[in-house]
Amino acid sequence: MQSKNLHKRYPLERSPLYRLRGKGKFETVLGVQWDAVPKLLDIKHYRVWINEKGREIQAPHGWLAQVHRRIGELLGRIELPDYVYSQKGRSYADNARAHRGETPLVKTDISRFYPSVTRQAVFRMFVDDFECAVDVAHRLADVCCYKQAHLPTGSALSGRVAFFSKRHMFDEIADAAQGVGCKMTAYVDDVTISGAAATKSLLGTVRQTIGRHGLRTRGRKSKTYASGAAKSITGAVVVRDEVRLPNTRHLNIHRARQAVAVAAPAEQDQARRVLAGRLQEARQVLGKG
Repeated sequence: MQSKNLHKRYPLERSPLYRLRGKGKFETVLGVQWDAVPKLLDIKHYRVWINEKGREIQAPHGWLAQVHRRIGELLGRIELPDYVYSQKGRSYADNARAHRGETPLVKTDISRFYPSVTRQAVFRMFVDDFECAVDVAHRLADVCCYKQAHLPTGSALSGRVAFFSKRHMFDEIADAAQGVGCKMTAYVDDVTISGAAATKSLLGTVRQTIGRHGLRTRGRKSKTYASGAAKSITGAVVVRDEVRLPNTRHLNIHRARQAVAVAAPAEQDQARRVLAGRLQEARQVLGKG
């Protein structure tokens, strides 16, 4: 599948990570000494906590965070397929707008996407797709992965590494959708397909494909929608040609307005910032700024 050349991106083959070979080249591209990598892998370079949704967040900090940002920036310059909406210049609202129209739709998401991308998958990506030397691919996989086991949930590189590690899976799903006249989009771990042939059967095929690639989908988040139904897509609601705010976002705006109304003088600035953020988010969904 062809990618759009957005924001002066270039093909994977032009990436400094492509065919990365030799310790010296590794050090030049990543800005870290080859022999320093074992120290970089110390668990002390991660902050780990449980977020409000009960998920463990593993976030690199300090030196390791700098290296992760560098790898994330390099991967972020590579062209992506047009079906990817989790990229610069696009948003979750754009992903929803891509499926406007009175047409059936199916969607699913990948359960625990980042933790499910193993170190072995990252290593294979650097060897097979980036054609790095084996020793370099091992070093890169170690640096990218939390406890040298899987992608961390709170790193600047996890989104791009996860995608490129499973690029063949996403391409396979996009090709299957296109083959029956449907449109597929991916937004991080969300897969959405719309078109006349967007049926339970197609959804089943998509979920089987994801399973074959070592990942899992959630039954309760794998849904089909009739052509005229209100469709919930990555934080927005699509009703035929219209994109609307979901009820939860309306409620959040209402609560933010109430918070401003009752906030003490010392709390006003923070309350107004929250409200402004909610309103800006709403404008993004509705296409009004």
